Amino acid sequence: MHAPSKSLAVRLALVTVVTVATIFFTTSGLLYYMVRDIMLDHAEHQARELSRATAGRIEASLNEVAGSGRTLAASLTQGGHDPEAMRPLLESITTNTAAAQGAAITWEPEAAIPGQRYHGPFVYEGPDGELEYINLGGDDFDYFTRDWYQIPALTGEAFWADPFASAADPDRLITTFSTPFSMANGVADGTEELGGIVTLDVELRRLTETVDAVEVLDSGFGFLLSGQTRFISWPNSDWIMRESLFSLAQTLDEPELRELGRMLQRQEEGFSRLPKALLDEPARLYHVRLPDPDWVVGVVIPERELFGDVLRVMHLVLIIGSVGFLILLGAIIAISRGITRPLKGLVTSAGEIARGNLDQPMPPIRSQDEIGELARSFNDMRLSLKDYINDLTATTAAKERIESELKIARNIQMSFLPRRLELSRMQADVDLHADLLPARQVGGDLYDFFTMQGDRRLFFAVGDVSDKGVPAALFMAVTKTLVKGIAEQEPDPGRILERVNNELCLNNDSGMFVTYLCGILDLDSGELVMANAGHNPPLIRRVDGTAEWLKLAPGLVLGAMEDMPYATQHLHLAPGEELLLYTDGVTEAANPAQDLFGEDRLIRLYGELKGRAVGEQTAAVMKAVEEFAGEADQADDVTVLALHFVGPAGGRT
Repeated sequence: MHAPSKSLAVRLALVTVVTVATIFFTTSGLLYYMVRDIMLDHAEHQARELSRATAGRIEASLNEVAGSGRTLAASLTQGGHDPEAMRPLLESITTNTAAAQGAAITWEPEAAIPGQRYHGPFVYEGPDGELEYINLGGDDFDYFTRDWYQIPALTGEAFWADPFASAADPDRLITTFSTPFSMANGVADGTEELGGIVTLDVELRRLTETVDAVEVLDSGFGFLLSGQTRFISWPNSDWIMRESLFSLAQTLDEPELRELGRMLQRQEEGFSRLPKALLDEPARLYHVRLPDPDWVVGVVIPERELFGDVLRVMHLVLIIGSVGFLILLGAIIAISRGITRPLKGLVTSAGEIARGNLDQPMPPIRSQDEIGELARSFNDMRLSLKDYINDLTATTAAKERIESELKIARNIQMSFLPRRLELSRMQADVDLHADLLPARQVGGDLYDFFTMQGDRRLFFAVGDVSDKGVPAALFMAVTKTLVKGIAEQEPDPGRILERVNNELCLNNDSGMFVTYLCGILDLDSGELVMANAGHNPPLIRRVDGTAEWLKLAPGLVLGAMEDMPYATQHLHLAPGEELLLYTDGVTEAANPAQDLFGEDRLIRLYGELKGRAVGEQTAAVMKAVEEFAGEADQADDVTVLALHFVGPAGGRT
């Protein structure tokens, strides 16, 4: 008998260890990829923020330069400047434009001084920071052939030049903003012709310092590329202003670099994998394109830093797990042998209990392990079964008590709702009736109506809380109380909803919300103001008997977000016109085939109720919903409110 027991223990141990190992390694693998994705998302978010912030700083600097250049060009176009006395103006622009290191005005041939082909006053910051002055142009420097002059002169548009060596200092790399200015040509019709080009220099070192200041983890870095993907800022200084992604793709025979270059030129911003040829290791890249000039700013994060900690932790977990499984295997074998010995006695006693012999004692097992607990549990079960009938009786009584308390709660909830409107105090006639049918004994729908300001204005509303049962009923009661209290102080329904929304958002840990539609009707003039908080649109019946949907701004539900505005819409009810307000329990009522009652069926039904009293209208809608649902369970509370405006001079219908 010993061999089968040992075989069972070994099989139990192996099955347990294999199952646990499978779960462990599967879970570890899934956890690794989940953590990896989370870290990747976090890295993308961090890289996005850094890239956008860096791009924003660079763009702000370039926009400042462009603004100064356009202002100067506009001033030159208006005239009144002496071309031979431009140095003070250029010095002022260079000094007051933080990102600019130089400013120049280059005129068309003989446009500045008759008989003089070149005239290009240029002020720039020297190596020591002092402003220096030269006059551009001459046989050794024909600025008419330069891109920064030719392109804006031909196109008439502003232009950012690709980086190049400064004319004043060849060791200084700059980019230039160029914009044309015009001058009167002396023709009687007042037409203008090109006068020259205004240029402002931006030293690349100033821009690359902004990019080089970006820090991501330990070895991440920022970069800056030109519109043709030429390197302006990159850790490999040999590539700066000498190579582009396309030239490297050709040199290194790496098609991935060419695809990356096309992607950077095509997409405004994005997160992608960096080809290994650029860093000799896997990395991630986030880029943002500047609109003008067409440059690319971004950050690079090596994957060894991004995922290194995760890999080290997972390796340690796998080693510890493998050792643990070996220990677990031996422990389970030893425990299993002790478990199988007393099981036979338990099986015999359990069989007697299963046959109804509740007086059968359990075998004397004194161990404190699971077998001992199992024996004591069987004994407790035997004793518990004897008390089952008494417990069942007590449970039944408790259930009846709970049902009674729910009925009381329903009565309390319904007592919150107004039952009738004191119309006798009003000189103007209005008929109003509302019905509510909760999906449970207590529900989350509500309706309300009361008079305001000396009974000359009528407030009415319907709402639907996001939940059902007692929590929704409590939320409904709070909403109704808040609306009533605030409406006594605030005549505007939009403002009422704003204040109620802010109150409901306070300490709303449960995340509940309520859709709400309310209106205030002037009983003398028929003027109606309404506001909507995410509720279904009401129906209106015109004097001629036609029914249509009343289009209102939807608004956000109450209790979801603080400080939300709610539009107040002004309407006019003519004598004899009617309104029908309802909750989605009407239109979304489903029959056993899961077809919905729908808005089309509701508007047709409302059209058939023309001339009926408001009480008959609400009853007819309730009955139609009930008959449509048939045997299907009611899934949502159903509320209907009907209003008939007779008018100051009308008679009750």
